[in-house]
Amino acid sequence: MALDGVFTAILVALGMIKLPSLFPGAEFQLSAPYAVCLAAMVGFKRYLIIGICSSIIQLLLGTHTIWNVLVAMVFRIAAGLIVTKCPVRKFSIPASGPIGTGCARFVLAVMLKVPVMPLLAAAVPGMIFTAVCASAMEPVLRRVLSKSGAQLYEKKVGEASCE
Repeated sequence: MALDGVFTAILVALGMIKLPSLFPGAEFQLSAPYAVCLAAMVGFKRYLIIGICSSIIQLLLGTHTIWNVLVAMVFRIAAGLIVTKCPVRKFSIPASGPIGTGCARFVLAVMLKVPVMPLLAAAVPGMIFTAVCASAMEPVLRRVLSKSGAQLYEKKVGEASCE
C-alpha cells in the first residue's frame, strides 16, 4: 500500500510537469511514459487505482480541471489495457502511449464538439516522445523496483496475451 502511495506521488508530480513545444497545445507531459511503465509493472487494476488517486489529488490541488482528468482517465484505460492485455513489451510499451493519447483526444473532440484531426495533429510530438521515453524508461524502472524488493505484477498462468 505504501508503495502505491509513492507511485501516486510520482504520477502527481510528473503530471504537473509539462515540457513546452514549438507548437501551441503540443506540450509533452512527463507522466505519460511513466504511466505506461507503471501499468506494465503493477497490472491494470492497481495502475487504475493509482491513477484515480492521482487525479483526485490533482483536482484537490487545483492543478487539473475535470477536462484534464477526463483526458487522463481515457488515456489510462486505453494505454493500461493495451499494456496489460498484450504484454509483448516490444509492441505494447511504445504503442500504448500513442494509442491512449489518440483515444483521449478523440473523446475530448467529441465532448467539446470540435474536429479531432487538429487535436491529434497537436498531439503527435507528444505521442512520439511518450513512445520513445516509455521504451527507454521501462527496463530501468523495472530493474530499480526489482532491486528494491517491490512486488510487481507477474503474468498468471493461462492469462491471455498477444504472443
